[in-house]
Amino acid sequence: MTTPSETATDQVAAEDDAGMPARVPVQAGPLPAESPEFPAAGATASLSARWHEIQAMFVDDPRSSAEMAAGLVDDSVQALVASVREQQDSLLASWHGENAGTEELRAAVQHYRAFGERLAGFTRGV
Repeated sequence: MTTPSETATDQVAAEDDAGMPARVPVQAGPLPAESPEFPAAGATASLSARWHEIQAMFVDDPRSSAEMAAGLVDDSVQALVASVREQQDSLLASWHGENAGTEELRAAVQHYRAFGERLAGFTRGV
């Protein structure tokens, strides 16, 4: 994902007169305080270590291994949902209010679209 400081324009999908998709440049707006991303990759190392532990104990205690795996996935789902809610709140705060101008609203729509596409990509991958 690029930031406004990295590029002066962003591309959005549009259609030409024949109804064919075209790319139209638009000025990139300011990002919300926190860019909507999924939980940090830094947690990946910890998860990897936990998965290794769960797999290693399977031979001695398969049931406990399965229970731990279920708990780890449950923790991950809860963290993901909390992260998505925080990002949703951040997006709302970036434009919600009486003083939001057209530029803030346009940027909000772009950020919602990008966030929605990431969510859709996540659900397609399941």
